[in-house]
Amino acid sequence: MLDRIPIPNPFGWGGLSTFSLLMMLAFLVGSYILPKELERRKLEPSHSDWLIFLGILGTLIGAKVFFIFEIWDQIFIQVPGYDGRYSYPLLHWEGFPGQPGLWSSLFSGGGLVFYGGLLCGWLFVTLYFKYYKLDMGSYFDAIVPALSMGYAIGRLGCFVSGDGCYGFATDARIPILVFEFHGAHPSGVPVWNTPVMESIIAFGYFAYLQYYARFQNFRKWSLGAQFLMLHGTARLLIEFLRVNKAVIPFLEPPQLVNIPDSSGNPAFLTGYYWHGFSQSQYISIALILAGAIMFFKGKLWQKEETSA
Repeated sequence: MLDRIPIPNPFGWGGLSTFSLLMMLAFLVGSYILPKELERRKLEPSHSDWLIFLGILGTLIGAKVFFIFEIWDQIFIQVPGYDGRYSYPLLHWEGFPGQPGLWSSLFSGGGLVFYGGLLCGWLFVTLYFKYYKLDMGSYFDAIVPALSMGYAIGRLGCFVSGDGCYGFATDARIPILVFEFHGAHPSGVPVWNTPVMESIIAFGYFAYLQYYARFQNFRKWSLGAQFLMLHGTARLLIEFLRVNKAVIPFLEPPQLVNIPDSSGNPAFLTGYYWHGFSQSQYISIALILAGAIMFFKGKLWQKEETSA
């Protein structure tokens, strides 16, 4: 894994972020696919630039805000000797010693939650649709292939940069699906390669949407509903392998300690980590339900009637 591409410079800059490069590539590919699809559907391709821009803006804002929600209990904690559980992090850039700070986390280069970016980006785009009185269903159907490809590339960025969205430890040695994690934990810990798993699945439903479904003349909103169900199901299942914290634990949470066991692995990586649904799983369930309601209530498996 390579976090940065080192570039010598007199200012001490660490180099190009590999995650940022792949994220930029994702948006560039999306900006290539989207206008072509809008044109094919006889929609206005001139809207694509604004849709991409608002998607990027919403992604960055929403992904950061949802990341803060994920680590909320680490930022606002009760520390003896410090006045104000909430006021201290608000007034100090780094927050409590040894804990992530609110402002330092919000404006750092890392820490992005995809669903936050998806929901906020969709909000911005929806407001744009409303303002220009565009046919939301038709445009949403046109957007989802580009969105799927962008997500697939972005997840590869997560893996290459080693941002930590790996799975729990496993004894399996499956090429591509398992890799040895070298980071904050002892070297050589085999973990499930969840970023690449998600990327492979996303490339799969991109291929389905791009090369099959969009040519089937399904009813309006059909591709959008299918995307919600496909992506929501994929993320829901992948989260069972992810080392993520449960919002409402159903089982006793594991102790997150870095005390190696006899095999040299940290204790919390040696067992099955899942003990309740994570934030992303609850959002996944909501997306699946929304897509299913749209799909079955609107009978969106049917095709539009074409005039003779």
